[in-house]
Amino acid sequence: MNSINLADVFVGLASRWPDRNAIISQHLTLSYSQLVARAAQSARELRLRGIVAEAEVGISIRDSAETVVLMVAMWMLGATAVPIDFRTNTAERSRLAREFDMIAILEDRQIPAAAYESILIDASWSSLIARHDKSPLWTSTERPIAAAFISLTSGTTGRPIGIVLDHERALFRFNSDLSGRFGASLLNPLPLSFSGSRTFTFSALLRGSTVFFHPVLFSPQELAEAIRAWKVTSVCAVPTIIRSLVELSGERSAPVFDKLDALYCLGAPMFAEEKLQAKTALCNNFSQTYGSSISGAISSLYGSDLEARADTVGRVEPFVVLQIVDADDKILPLGEAGFVRVRSPAMARAIYGESTRASGDKLKQGWAYPGDIGTIDEGGFLRLVGRSSDLIIRGGVNVHPSEVEAAIAEHEGVREVAVVGFAKLPEGEEIAAFVVPSGNLTEASLVAHCRARLSSDKRPRKFAFVTELPRNASGKISREKLRQNLDSAG
Repeated sequence: MNSINLADVFVGLASRWPDRNAIISQHLTLSYSQLVARAAQSARELRLRGIVAEAEVGISIRDSAETVVLMVAMWMLGATAVPIDFRTNTAERSRLAREFDMIAILEDRQIPAAAYESILIDASWSSLIARHDKSPLWTSTERPIAAAFISLTSGTTGRPIGIVLDHERALFRFNSDLSGRFGASLLNPLPLSFSGSRTFTFSALLRGSTVFFHPVLFSPQELAEAIRAWKVTSVCAVPTIIRSLVELSGERSAPVFDKLDALYCLGAPMFAEEKLQAKTALCNNFSQTYGSSISGAISSLYGSDLEARADTVGRVEPFVVLQIVDADDKILPLGEAGFVRVRSPAMARAIYGESTRASGDKLKQGWAYPGDIGTIDEGGFLRLVGRSSDLIIRGGVNVHPSEVEAAIAEHEGVREVAVVGFAKLPEGEEIAAFVVPSGNLTEASLVAHCRARLSSDKRPRKFAFVTELPRNASGKISREKLRQNLDSAG
């Protein structure tokens, strides 16, 4: 059994930096000691509400600072936090509560006809918990230690699976990520239901940084103004945010956020040109990190490596063992595309309920499979080709959407593009491209463009012009929704 509990780690942080600001949001500002005190008071109130050790408890709170407090409270009780996107509807929450055995869901709005135990964390919560003792509730030797988190992830397809992360592995994940380059503060505009957002948040807190939480619904201008006004030293974002900031910055001779120690991009791949634009237009210390809920950090790309190898997601981290294998788990030669699998002290302990999938995140014989297809070279640089679940088989040929997308993105009239397979035929699938135009764009010009750059078996047979691409909270394109749009359009 694990001997580490993250609640005890936060008690230690409060002892080390009692008066230093830990978390700041629109509704809550807490020092490290105040964070632990509020967590202890919340834990005592939640215990009265029936939250017990080894229970799974959903947390669906819009205020990320309060979410951090409630996570620490869960750990003090020996319970497991299950972060849920606050935008999920009643039916989805009810299904998640049932499938993942949640004893309750903590939420900041009353959900009508909820088929689960709801505990309301609203404006009255502060006065409600004020009657309780502020001292830490437990010590790690006095209670069983359940998992720290269950991350609910569906990637971009299918129903969620629950990725179980224990305290010890979570602590390694938080301590090993990002090389301590946060500086004094981190601005996080991402919901904590996204595992990458949690990793950045807790990594910063373990290093004594102050985490500023920006409301997750915002314009690029609002975020840019917050970065300047709050004088933060680092920011984490997903590609959609980065693209919006680059567009907002316009033509510049120097990066607009030249005072940042680091601007991190996580959650989804970017084209090589986009990374170079971000470094030039936004922050010279721009970096991309690659990892997954099931594995933790896998690689990072920044500095001179980004300039030289922008077509990759960087060098594999030294604590990660990475292999590229075929469908039979046979290791492939350098440069050959195959399934990514990793072994790391930060990888998940289990998948809740031992759920399995044919593709996507899975654990198998001591390896974590993040569901990506990639290649590795002699320098240790990893290049992603696509998701295993997105692979298109057309006429017996494997078509990776990223290859087709990269070719289409070279067209000057294309702002964004996503490629999916559709309508399985006897000889395989057909290919459709969803395109967000940046100006006047015709299907004829795209057809000619693809004819000059792609072999016939990789050219889209259908083009759809859209105003935006559907994405999940981590910025990944929802290809399942795109396929549904094709189906509904006939």
